[in-house]
Amino acid sequence: MMRRLISLFLVVIFWLSTPSVSFAQNNINNLDNLPLEKVQELISIRHSITTIDELEKRGVLSETQATTETKYYLEKSQIIVGEKLNLEQIIRLTNNYEIVTPGSQTNIIQKIAGFVTFTNIILTAAAILLVLALASLASLYLIPILTLIPDWGYEIIIYLVCLAAIVGGNFVTGIGEFIAFPGCLGLIGAISFSHYLHRKFFQKLVDDKNSYPYYLDSFILFIIWAIAAIVYKSSLLGFITIIALETCLGFSVIITPLRYMIGFAEKDVIPRAMSASLILLTIYVSAEVTNVELPYMGIFSTGVLFVGSFVYFVGTLIVSSKWYEYGNFNINRYLWLQFLTIVSGIIALYIGSVWQVLLLQRIGGTFFFLYLIEKYFELPWQQKSWSWATLGLAVILYLSALVAKQYPEYFFLVN
Repeated sequence: MMRRLISLFLVVIFWLSTPSVSFAQNNINNLDNLPLEKVQELISIRHSITTIDELEKRGVLSETQATTETKYYLEKSQIIVGEKLNLEQIIRLTNNYEIVTPGSQTNIIQKIAGFVTFTNIILTAAAILLVLALASLASLYLIPILTLIPDWGYEIIIYLVCLAAIVGGNFVTGIGEFIAFPGCLGLIGAISFSHYLHRKFFQKLVDDKNSYPYYLDSFILFIIWAIAAIVYKSSLLGFITIIALETCLGFSVIITPLRYMIGFAEKDVIPRAMSASLILLTIYVSAEVTNVELPYMGIFSTGVLFVGSFVYFVGTLIVSSKWYEYGNFNINRYLWLQFLTIVSGIIALYIGSVWQVLLLQRIGGTFFFLYLIEKYFELPWQQKSWSWATLGLAVILYLSALVAKQYPEYFFLVN
């Protein structure tokens, strides 16, 4: 259980460290929470859309072409800030920012030099001395007191601190979600700590009745995080909510030294997780295509699109493998699963390209390519022909890289 919860925590950290997706607070009023390079990308998008409008007015682009290109750039802005924006909102948000040019480096150096003053040196020294003094005082007075607190006392304190952060952020204007977010993640550690302290109790449940629902922990996180996401109207909290839901359904990531294993906890949970992910994707895509605004969809849309499509297509790769039913192979079921995987990939590419659902298009295209590689390995290679098989795979991968470079819109994480 601790491994599953730790894996969930590491998945969230891995997503936060991915530079291709950034999230800002819903209904944002400024871009102060975004990295500078993301602000520059948003400014470039503004100039691109403005140029498209000018070209349409001059008759260089047709109305259909202009609409398609504009939607493409608006999709990119949604990936950057985590919510839909129109041109007016982008202009309003970027009015106070400028594109950084080489000539502005002198001003940056001057600003840095301005901090290196006698006063700031004194303040820095005072801060260092303060930290050292507090650490020394803690070792003299606080640590002896902390050693007297029993383990169950720490358990209660951890839960209270997490809940205080989740609830307390609601009373802070502007940065509430960023106070609640550490509290939400802290619950993963709190639950893991509870399992560690009461490991004999949980193990006894498993040994005696084999009835403890380990997925209940992820479901509890899903409920709490969903409520927090709705209260704070935060796409950031909405994203980890969908991760908790998929974990509850059986999807997992196990991280060991020099190895990442992405898949499902058990074979039996794959159809359940795939079905739930497909339902979420269907709801999202239907609302996107028909321009219907569903309640709270904006909060969870990025999580549904990114995590839901990822889990679904990972599932299709697994179930369509000829080794999925190893020892109980059924040709009819195998052919049906091939049909399901191929149709899913084609639909993802079609919807993504026609309605400019850029992320779905890239994830669908990437997994469709992985499916083709999987089928290549399923060919009845003989031991002596493995050299030729390896050569063929190298050629396929090389040509695929060229195709991905030429058409990056159909592949995930391709520059």
